[in-house]
Amino acid sequence: MKKLIILAGFLISVSVSFSQTIDSRILKNKGKEAEKMYEYNKNSYNYLLFELDHSYEIVPKKSLSKEQRNLIKKDVYLTDADILNLGTSNFNFYDLGIKLSKSERQYVQIDKERVLVFYAIPEITKAFTTSSLNTK
Repeated sequence: MKKLIILAGFLISVSVSFSQTIDSRILKNKGKEAEKMYEYNKNSYNYLLFELDHSYEIVPKKSLSKEQRNLIKKDVYLTDADILNLGTSNFNFYDLGIKLSKSERQYVQIDKERVLVFYAIPEITKAFTTSSLNTK
């Protein structure tokens, strides 16, 4: 009976671990490297997931200073599908050609009234340190 309970517990834990899947955005962005991170370095994987979901915010254009408005990228355009996916687990800013900056925020026009603000990498890293996704 004891062996049966242990076996059942093992099978449940194995099925739960295999039911978790790698985020498709990370697979698209990192390829095989994503699979290795997911298996061997979960905290790095979690950072990438955090980055995709928490590295930006949507703000009213009128809330930006003149200097910030002048920094709005003129070469990035969001499709209707991109706009619908904002704030969801389907939004992948890498598809827009956005590469996060090490030193400054980036600004992308959504429509006449709203702007996407991408945080600089140090801001994202600092936020990740207090995130529940951080396993260290």
